[in-house]
Amino acid sequence: MVPVVTFLMALPFGLETINIRSNSGIAKVIGIVICLGGALLLTFYKGIPLIKLPPPSEVAASPSAQETTRPRGERWILGSAAMFAGTLLWSSWFLIQSKVSKSYPCHYSSTVIMNFFSAIQSAVLTFCTDRSLSIWIPKKKIDMVHVTYTGFVSSGLCVVGMSWCVKKRGPVFTAAFSPVVQVVAAMIDIPVLHEQLHLGSIIGSVIVISGLYFLLWGKNKDMQKVTQEREDAKDVESTFQVGEANGGSRAP
Repeated sequence: MVPVVTFLMALPFGLETINIRSNSGIAKVIGIVICLGGALLLTFYKGIPLIKLPPPSEVAASPSAQETTRPRGERWILGSAAMFAGTLLWSSWFLIQSKVSKSYPCHYSSTVIMNFFSAIQSAVLTFCTDRSLSIWIPKKKIDMVHVTYTGFVSSGLCVVGMSWCVKKRGPVFTAAFSPVVQVVAAMIDIPVLHEQLHLGSIIGSVIVISGLYFLLWGKNKDMQKVTQEREDAKDVESTFQVGEANGGSRAP
């Protein structure tokens, strides 16, 4: 959903242009629609399992696990609304970042400032939901690994990389790679988490990659057109300057 929402939000703000009559415009629209279809297929369709794995452990079938999964089914409307709100806010970040990169191109310091205010918001939200100080203390090694990885990689390197990509290629180009996260997660689930590989994951991944190809092809054609127009403008300007210089030298 993120590439589609970002694309639709970028049009009225002038951050993305589309010409349905051109091949590049048609390719971008087709690519966005295909990426959306592949992401929805990865999310809602599993299909038959392709790899036989041992049955799940007793922990997954314990009463506590069943109690935690039961409210999710009952509150699916709230979950869908939260997911849509998250998609809308995440798409808005790409658009805001494209404006920020022009006025403040320092990606490292802007990332630090953003994470600082995000930490304040997260702390306020945590204290509103649970005021126990024990939740702030890591109790296991995996907790330390999770916090360190999230701080340095997810909130650090990834945000800097996306900010740089937004500045160079635009918000729609960067947001188009969001469904790749689901593809990579499906690939990691098998060897690391020992999850089943389902037919829906394979089909959805192929569809997402196909959509990205169409979108990147259309964006590449647009970039080539813009580059050619700039070169033509420079040639015309240089020719005009040479003509003025020759005319001035011939004057008595």
